[in-house]
Amino acid sequence: MLIIDTLEMDYGKFQMKVENMHFGEGLHVILGPNGSGKSSMMRGIIGYGGKEMKRRAVCYEGERVLKTHRFLSYLPQNTPRFRLSVGQYISLTADAGNRSLQDSLLERFDLHSLSENTVEELSGGEFKRVQCAQVAMEQKAVLLLDEVEQGLDLKYQHRILKWMKGEAAKKTVIANMHDVPLAMTYADTMTMMRDGKVLVQGVSPEDVTSEMLSDCYSIPLTVERREGRPWVFHDAL
Repeated sequence: MLIIDTLEMDYGKFQMKVENMHFGEGLHVILGPNGSGKSSMMRGIIGYGGKEMKRRAVCYEGERVLKTHRFLSYLPQNTPRFRLSVGQYISLTADAGNRSLQDSLLERFDLHSLSENTVEELSGGEFKRVQCAQVAMEQKAVLLLDEVEQGLDLKYQHRILKWMKGEAAKKTVIANMHDVPLAMTYADTMTMMRDGKVLVQGVSPEDVTSEMLSDCYSIPLTVERREGRPWVFHDAL
């Protein structure tokens, strides 16, 4: 269980504050407009807040933690590329000797044909799949994924979300997302943020209402469910 007792970040004109958030096993999606504090919360969880971090009390398995590297993997929105092959990059932060796991991840993320390419040569979507494989290679108990669906085409959005869902059966997976219907299709819980604050915390996708989303994004939205699938519409269209 990952618990955020309190987390406060102060960027001057923007402040973020969250309290009493609990994340157990499952896929937990954080929604919110740009600048709502989603990425700041992730950086605060892992302790990368710098001087902007004013308060931080994060617990894992009942103990307060300052460093999270032993149990947590983090995939940020933007990561610099290096002149490494795909295979080298995937094993960069994990046990490079675990060749069987690396081979299985190359297959899972459809990267075998790219394994000798350098990551500098890849498209944005290809690089995102490599990053997911690197995170999977680390085999940590908690995954933080920031806008993981961005840059992926429809096929790989669903492939990556299915991987996340599978990992969430035995791990804690927390993902910031912008694609609301995609999030509602796969998430176990959904949390909504705006202006640095949590509006809705840990609700089931089935309990997400039009009012919740409209309040979160400050535009009139309607949620409909057809044959068990979520649809989200802008009321002006």
